[in-house]
Amino acid sequence: MGERILAHREARPASRVAGLIDGDFLEQWTEAGAVPSKWTNNEHSFGWRWSRKEIENYLLDPVVVSNALGAAANWSYADILETATNRIAIYQAARTALSNCRRRFNQLPAGWGRPRGKDRHQFPDEFSEAACREEIPRVVAEHASEQAATAEEVMDRWVQLLPEFSPGGARRRDALSTFAGKDLFLATEDDVVRNGFQSARAFREKILLGIESTGEDIADWLPEWQALRGEIEAY
Repeated sequence: MGERILAHREARPASRVAGLIDGDFLEQWTEAGAVPSKWTNNEHSFGWRWSRKEIENYLLDPVVVSNALGAAANWSYADILETATNRIAIYQAARTALSNCRRRFNQLPAGWGRPRGKDRHQFPDEFSEAACREEIPRVVAEHASEQAATAEEVMDRWVQLLPEFSPGGARRRDALSTFAGKDLFLATEDDVVRNGFQSARAFREKILLGIESTGEDIADWLPEWQALRGEIEAY
């Protein structure tokens, strides 16, 4: 994406082109801030990086859900989000370990499972510690010819990360930043269906439609959105 931004700048020298990039499963985690970080390398400033794992994490935020759905949000969404977070915490530690041990530009999927929905996002049926102990070596073995990570290295990293994803752990406390948003949406599916939505995808679409139709300035909904608007206006 950075190369595409540079190409656009070269093609339109008079324009100001910048980008937004998702977060990542970071090796070291510090508490998420309310300001997007700069997206740079040694030579160029490309734009900004969200403080959360991906854009779906913002759509799951209780403030955004409440504002987007209005009266339709009068149900125990906070409890649903908490249940979803607890359900997939061990799996998110496994995904983080796989990502941390991936040699950049070499293939090592940071997850596994059945393709779900129209976007075919992989998401498993089982999230337990036993399932992760079985799947991590399998994923590494399937791609052994394409990368240098070993199953032992990934398993060690996963065990190291588990306390951070356990209740009270730093990444568990910041779940809306450190967990994959697409996974969290899928993990809410059973509960949101019980509350009148056809699927997690339909729930997400309803939130997006609420954002589109609101008469409010959505930049005021979250501090990071306010900060990003200020950064863009000053760019």
